[in-house]
Amino acid sequence: MVASSVVPPEAPRRPGQLASAITTLSLISRRLFKERLAHEPWTAEAGLRAPCYSVLTWIDRLEPVSQKRVSDQIAHDPSDIVTVVDILERAGFVARRRDPDDRRRYSLSLTSAGRDALHRLDVVALEVQDAVLAPLGARERTIFERLMHVVIEHHTEATNVES
Repeated sequence: MVASSVVPPEAPRRPGQLASAITTLSLISRRLFKERLAHEPWTAEAGLRAPCYSVLTWIDRLEPVSQKRVSDQIAHDPSDIVTVVDILERAGFVARRRDPDDRRRYSLSLTSAGRDALHRLDVVALEVQDAVLAPLGARERTIFERLMHVVIEHHTEATNVES
């Protein structure tokens, strides 16, 4: 952690500073996840990248689910999700089938190998989460997690209705 880039709590706040901090935290988490994946030979063999975990998580949570709904849930461009799903399908982790109700859509579900991969990635994600949140005590982590979920649910609620 680079302590010199952290603004002390008593420093005057600038407009947009929280947005910048959220972006920085996201980038730190992504970098740590990418570094941690590099230590797992099986992820390199499968060609996995950091977004693969989020996609697998949402497929598991909502399956069968459309690619668009996954894209909406993780706030990624649909064309980027296609690339990630291609990786997951080649690895044998995701089955992609035409939606019988709408032939323009693909329906995604996890394979048994995908469920195994997701469980292994859960371990990696927990390690990254612990590293990112290391400066917080147990109570602070609980509060932080609860507040993050409130904000995320607020912003994904509309996509749950639309997709």
